[in-house]
Amino acid sequence: MMFFLVLALIIAVLLVIFAVQNSAVITVTFLFFTTHGSLALILVLVFIFGFLAGIFFSLPAFFRKSSALRQERRKTRGLEDRLSEKQPPPPSD
Repeated sequence: MMFFLVLALIIAVLLVIFAVQNSAVITVTFLFFTTHGSLALILVLVFIFGFLAGIFFSLPAFFRKSSALRQERRKTRGLEDRLSEKQPPPPSD
């Protein structure tokens, strides 16, 4: 717990240093959209957008693997049930 708190504090300090060193105002133009903002803010927003896009594009694979895993667990449970039916009960002491 303490490790994550210290790690979060270090990351926060690094983000503040990054923001202070990259406070220049820039203009971003994309198609018909134009905006002005600090370089640090725009970089952070682009990073967040890229992160969310990566998650969004990986969701189909995640659901496909989750479905396959669920199917394999059902198959394993069925096989274990069949195996337990064929085995004689353990001897009682």
